[in-house]
Amino acid sequence: MNQKILRKLISFAGGDKLGLLKLAIASSCLVIVPQVQVRAASIPILNHSFESPTAPMQAGNLYYSMNVINNWTLVPNPSNALQGVFSPMMASSTMSAFTDPIPDGSQTAYSNGGTISQVLNATLQANTRYTLGAYVGNRNFQNFPTYSIQLWAGTNLLASNGSVIPADGRFSLVTVNHTSGSMVTPGQALEIRLVSSGVQANFDLITLNATPIPIPEPSAILGLLGFGLLGIGLKLK
Repeated sequence: MNQKILRKLISFAGGDKLGLLKLAIASSCLVIVPQVQVRAASIPILNHSFESPTAPMQAGNLYYSMNVINNWTLVPNPSNALQGVFSPMMASSTMSAFTDPIPDGSQTAYSNGGTISQVLNATLQANTRYTLGAYVGNRNFQNFPTYSIQLWAGTNLLASNGSVIPADGRFSLVTVNHTSGSMVTPGQALEIRLVSSGVQANFDLITLNATPIPIPEPSAILGLLGFGLLGIGLKLK
């Protein structure tokens, strides 16, 4: 701290160095303020583990729906690509689709190309850390395509991840993180997109958590200033 600022502080204390010391001690006590514990809140996702509809039996004693997942919007790419729910435990084939158990429930979402998405009843909030989680499955006896787990707000892509490659027959947890700034455009609905470039990506147990970022209370800021003044006051004494 330069001499000019120091002189102003002493003047504020009435020209009394001891007064400055008392001011420093009093203000430093303000830093002892109980802090509210911030917890992550889970944002509701409809049909988050793809248990609806119940997968019907198809040819070859396999159980899957064709371009139907309740509460999710399917956009196949190419247009004839199949997407839907898949129940690997119901298949009578000796070739098991997965070595791992299904992460949640008995069904997954599958995509042979395109986007599976859901617009949530939640909007982007300022000063918030978002964590999107999804289990991605690499089906046995299939080439694993490129994919992407994406978090959107309105028409803006916030973050995405497609870097985790599960081993054959296994599921891996993939997370996407985004921290919003102090100012955001109000009313931007959050959206989850699960994107696959081809045959076949599987998805399960989609979660989204929001954790508010604590903003320091003015009293805490004054307390930190007080500690600085306390150091100056002790030096002057």
